[in-house]
Amino acid sequence: MTDPTDNAAMASDTAAEPDAPPEAAAVAGAEGEAQAAPAATGSPPEPVAPQPANQPPPGREMTGVVTSSKPDKTIVVRVERRVKHPVYGKFVRTSTKLAAHDEANACNEGDTVTIRQTRPISKTKSWTLGRIVERAGA
Repeated sequence: MTDPTDNAAMASDTAAEPDAPPEAAAVAGAEGEAQAAPAATGSPPEPVAPQPANQPPPGREMTGVVTSSKPDKTIVVRVERRVKHPVYGKFVRTSTKLAAHDEANACNEGDTVTIRQTRPISKTKSWTLGRIVERAGA
């Protein structure tokens, strides 16, 4: 009932093509080993592109209003956020004052700025000025 030509056709489907190299036949026969074959040849892994040197790594950023710029190269930024009260469920506004490093003394009181978290610069400064979003009404 089984035709011998059908078996030959099925066998040719599972084998590699006749003009393919012998390594392709081994890879074609074992699907699970297809991924491991390039690593076994001793080729080095593809290099990972390094990050550009002029861009800092991504970090935590906050936006707030400058409340004081009196210290040298330092600004104090008030960051407001809304927190849900645990019992009553009402949203309450809370604010945090953070000291940030301003190398050029570019900010004045009332400016809206974005600050970025960085390594500790002093006892109270762990933030640096990212950019000035909006200047105070001159």
